[in-house]
Amino acid sequence: SYCFVCFANYSWLGEFSDLLSTMAEWSIQHMVFVLLSVPVELVLHTNYTITFWVMVFAIAFFNSIGSALLVVFGGLLAILASCGVQPSSLPRYRGPLDVFFGRQYKASSETPDQPANNNVSLATFHNKMVVAYRKADSHFASPQAKMVVAVADPKELDHWEVIWDHSTGEDDLREMMLFVLNDKLFLYYARLAPHKRGFSPRGMHFVSTSDLKTWTEPVELGRVSEIPWDIKVRKDRSGTLMAYKASYIGNHYSADAVCTVLFEKSADGETWSPVGERSEVYTGGISEVSFDFTDKGDLIAIGRNEDGDHTGFGSQLYFAKADDLAHWHHLEVSLPQRFDSPRMINVQGDIMLFARFAREGYNQIPEWCPFWLQRLGNLIIYSTLPKSAAVYRISPPDENGKFGSEPISVVRFFEATHGDTGFFSCARAPDAPEDEWIIANYSSTCHSHAPWIYGQFFATDIYVCRCKFFRC
Repeated sequence: SYCFVCFANYSWLGEFSDLLSTMAEWSIQHMVFVLLSVPVELVLHTNYTITFWVMVFAIAFFNSIGSALLVVFGGLLAILASCGVQPSSLPRYRGPLDVFFGRQYKASSETPDQPANNNVSLATFHNKMVVAYRKADSHFASPQAKMVVAVADPKELDHWEVIWDHSTGEDDLREMMLFVLNDKLFLYYARLAPHKRGFSPRGMHFVSTSDLKTWTEPVELGRVSEIPWDIKVRKDRSGTLMAYKASYIGNHYSADAVCTVLFEKSADGETWSPVGERSEVYTGGISEVSFDFTDKGDLIAIGRNEDGDHTGFGSQLYFAKADDLAHWHHLEVSLPQRFDSPRMINVQGDIMLFARFAREGYNQIPEWCPFWLQRLGNLIIYSTLPKSAAVYRISPPDENGKFGSEPISVVRFFEATHGDTGFFSCARAPDAPEDEWIIANYSSTCHSHAPWIYGQFFATDIYVCRCKFFRC
């Protein structure tokens, strides 16, 4: 009779229609969080070993011992299935270049109620290594998030002293970016709304210091939705020391997401202007863009194509001539791999890329599916697969700016980087040779085959290590 009443007054249709309307307004990230919220809550509040054996004994008691044995056997098969390694979708580098990593040193501080340490940036200033990172109760947007700045002697990377921190109590703070210009250390960052199930920027800000003791008050600049991602300092063609910034704006993660990549320059680190006639260099699904310059002064850049566009899903490569840095040429079809949180550096003529590593390509959903389904499905699949971290080499394009069929190859993997990991920053210690760098990254403490989303819900810490490039 209840069903009859429901059908008779059609009230359920109105409620269902309202639900559909609400879902249509959700961002892709919000939808993923809702779909994963129940299993994630179970993961966060369950003792897996006890729960498994309780289920086994319950099945044996209420059903049969044979059924319980089948469950145990199925669990064993699941463990064995997780032990296998899928072949990588990326080629291994073949050549004389090699990379050596030293010991890992923990740079983040212990804070039991704020176990998420991520979004790291590293710089050298006044003969000190300076690290800035986000500390919060969760990887996801939180009003408890704060920025932490710590320093260490380049020869004693196992001892970091916190010298400054900042929080608002109303915003999530992330995407820290340190750089030095005119003997001043700048820290750029983004404010976001503290909604765990969304990505809502509230503007780009910066603070600065000349002595690591006194910091300016936060200054807001740029567009409301602008997220800074990479800043490089070098002399322009006139010999003026200039900071170059790659950032993006747009409705990232929305159902109709469109992002625009900006490329700008600044002589003082505070006011920015287009490198060319316009700041915009690409519009589509690209976010998180890193770049560097070749020995000839040409620009090479990479961008994460997570939202997808007319070139597909995965990552985009860009090239611009030294005499026209504002005109970025891109691949006709995006690379199928997704290089999250990329950091690019020039090491004695070789363009090296530090980024998250995933064995599988990102474009898992067939192209004949609706675009919104590709965007949602790719993100869900990617979130449930394990991740690691690696250093790659980018093969330079030809004289016409065309990249080869395999432009990115894996040089080597980082050790003990699992779960949520692969957010790099690179800096050279004072007076260090050009082939020696210090690398910062963050990582979860979990097994190598733990899904990426698993790592995002548990503790992460900041680590630094020395890195040396050499040729055999």
